[in-house]
Amino acid sequence: MAQVLKATVRANIQEAALRCFAGQGYGGTSMADIAAAAGTAPANLYRYYPSKEALFDAVVPADLARRHDFLLDTRIAALAEGSAREAATAAELLDFWLEHRLAMIVLLDKAVDTRFAAYPAAFVERLVAHAADALDGAPPPPHDEILHLVFDNTRKAIARILATGADREHTGALIAAFWSYQLPGLRGLMAYINADLKNRAEGVDELVGLRREVG
Repeated sequence: MAQVLKATVRANIQEAALRCFAGQGYGGTSMADIAAAAGTAPANLYRYYPSKEALFDAVVPADLARRHDFLLDTRIAALAEGSAREAATAAELLDFWLEHRLAMIVLLDKAVDTRFAAYPAAFVERLVAHAADALDGAPPPPHDEILHLVFDNTRKAIARILATGADREHTGALIAAFWSYQLPGLRGLMAYINADLKNRAEGVDELVGLRREVG
């Protein structure tokens, strides 16, 4: 007789796997670790998933990054435009983070050795690209460097908040507080970079004018 796989057991295994992957990373997690966290025997675990890779694929979906990128882009576009959708897009992104809390920790901070290994750096590059689009010119090396640093810290902060939030209300409050600190700081940084770009452009114009006079 074929063995019957129980939905409740599968869900328990998946939750245990997510906790392990988010806490220890993929490479630091064994099937035995997951079985122990799920309160079941390793042999029983393999009845549901033939490998750690198959289990990871089940709990961190292949399209997770694509869906997150879409919500992130939508949120940033609303901020840049001063759109009436600003509050709604913030709520949608926050809801996504909370709904996929452990998977997002993996995606943002524990993705080594998985199909998402390049995602943390890609997340930072995506935010830097959005910032560059909003500037009055391409940021020169010093400013590009600080943008990368700021957005890498953003990545780490979001992952840390998702990891430490006690419940949905607490985590949401932490995220809201983080945004209240980050957004004004980003606006100040962008204004500073734009002012520097303007000064550099004016300096070039003056230099060109002097060369014409000398010539």
